[in-house]
Amino acid sequence: MALFGSLDALPLEELLQLLAQKEGALEIWNLKDIPATTIYLKPGYIRSVDQGGRPLEALSAKATLQALLRARRGSFEFLPGAKPKHKVRLNWPVEKVLLSTVTLQDELERYRPYFPPPKAILKASHIAKKHLPEESFLARSLPYLEKGVSAEGLSKALGLPLDLVRFQLFRLERKGLVQRTGQMDHGRPALLGHLLRGVRP
Repeated sequence: MALFGSLDALPLEELLQLLAQKEGALEIWNLKDIPATTIYLKPGYIRSVDQGGRPLEALSAKATLQALLRARRGSFEFLPGAKPKHKVRLNWPVEKVLLSTVTLQDELERYRPYFPPPKAILKASHIAKKHLPEESFLARSLPYLEKGVSAEGLSKALGLPLDLVRFQLFRLERKGLVQRTGQMDHGRPALLGHLLRGVRP
């Protein structure tokens, strides 16, 4: 039997607890700033998190789940027995996902004053590549961090929430894997204005 409703009446945290031992697809839509998302479940686990019919890789899936767990508006429907057509599997325990999301939210609030400013340019340190196997965020970010990038720029490039990117950069900075350059990302308009001023007679 299908289950449907709205997140303002039944938030995702309660939904996942209710459906934790079920198998099927939880479709969620009508969300502000979040594309329609499907969470595939099997007893005790999240199989995959899909958007646009395609599975999200682990980092994007975590960010999406975090945003969905904070959402209080949106529609949902659970389709029992539905399975993903692709072979990608996260196989995350539902209870662990809920706990880690709460923990992450606490850490975001606790360390927010120490996050790098959104426009501060950061670069990877010379030891960054040695930590790639254990740092999935660093692995995805390294091509940008080698050239120097701001949290804002990285957020757009990776398609991840700005707060999450700033938190991850803060973690990498504490480990000595990225460093602030002292420069700020002023964006294309400011750069263009600077170039134009340089060619004026």
